[in-house]
Amino acid sequence: MPTGTFYHLPPKKRQKLIDAIHGELLRVPYEEISINKIIQNAGISRGSFYQYFMDKSDLMQTILRDFQKRVQDITKESLHRNHGDPFAVTQDIFDMFCRAFAHTDLRLLCQNLLAGMKIKDERISYLPFSLSPKDKKNALFEYVDLSCLDLRQPEDFYSCIDILASQLKWAVAEFLADPNRKEEISAGLQNKIAILRRGMAPK
Repeated sequence: MPTGTFYHLPPKKRQKLIDAIHGELLRVPYEEISINKIIQNAGISRGSFYQYFMDKSDLMQTILRDFQKRVQDITKESLHRNHGDPFAVTQDIFDMFCRAFAHTDLRLLCQNLLAGMKIKDERISYLPFSLSPKDKKNALFEYVDLSCLDLRQPEDFYSCIDILASQLKWAVAEFLADPNRKEEISAGLQNKIAILRRGMAPK
């Protein structure tokens, strides 16, 4: 992740660097971004750049950190609106992201960030969603209605959330790859959520 030096930059200088990274990702896919162009547009030296970031993957972490904050806000809003129902929240967040990605620049930035992603490409794991069990102290979890889940042991909660978050990630990734399939992807996600809600084994 970005070094402490980056976070100690004056706010205006740090934002100028972030804007330069965003601008480069709007220009070309992630694999083709030019460190030289970022340096030029940010008005910093190459030496300074490598004081802030170890490599290109650090650039991704910088962008996703800002994105994570937006996702947290969206998730909290959705949890309140859906009374903590994690199944409804999963579909709701997908719909909210689709509306947000209607903004051309945001969609293009995300498409370029994830360009070339394959079904087994671990880059999908970089998609940040607050419905993740990795941070068990996440305050958003307290808004989930546990009565919606058949929990039989302590870890079941995090496993359930992980399964739903995984479905959400793939749906968003598929939408970014082909926005014209929005209705098809949404319907597929809705069906998977319905299956998870009722359970896969016959009663």
